[in-house]
Amino acid sequence: MLARSCLTLLLCCTSTLAAAKEPAQVAATQAPIARPLAARNVEPANQPGLISPGKEPDIVPPDYKRDWKTEQRFLQAGTGTSWALAGLGTVGLIVPLAMLSRCNNAQDAGAMLDCSQERRTAGIMAPILGVLTVAALVPAVMFTRRLVKHDDKKPGKQRTAFGVSAGGLQLKF
Repeated sequence: MLARSCLTLLLCCTSTLAAAKEPAQVAATQAPIARPLAARNVEPANQPGLISPGKEPDIVPPDYKRDWKTEQRFLQAGTGTSWALAGLGTVGLIVPLAMLSRCNNAQDAGAMLDCSQERRTAGIMAPILGVLTVAALVPAVMFTRRLVKHDDKKPGKQRTAFGVSAGGLQLKF
């Protein structure tokens, strides 16, 4: 029962994060509203002084930057939530097992202890929190991988690559 509740909580968190992402996708798929030519911001290309020397013009559209940041926030929230649940499950798995180990060590030393409550707690909590840990690790790894790939697509990020080609070493800018 508790395992089902934990999985339901995990599914709810993931669904909430997915629902938070939908408005950005809707905005990106809508066609821009046609405006008359006079209302558009049109700048002549051959005017001196528009591009300052030594500074590259920003050629990345603002919509792309906004969508990238929205996706970045979604992936960061999903990654953080998933890893927090995985950490909570791991700590929750270790605590009952440590209680059980301490009780077993005391009984092996000859102490007369009633460990029935600790055994019951460990018998219930360890499998449930083990399932929570495994269930949270899968989306945590997936979100982390997506976040790393998404960071590589940052607008305006300069990409360099170093490799070996037929003629020797190769450096791409």
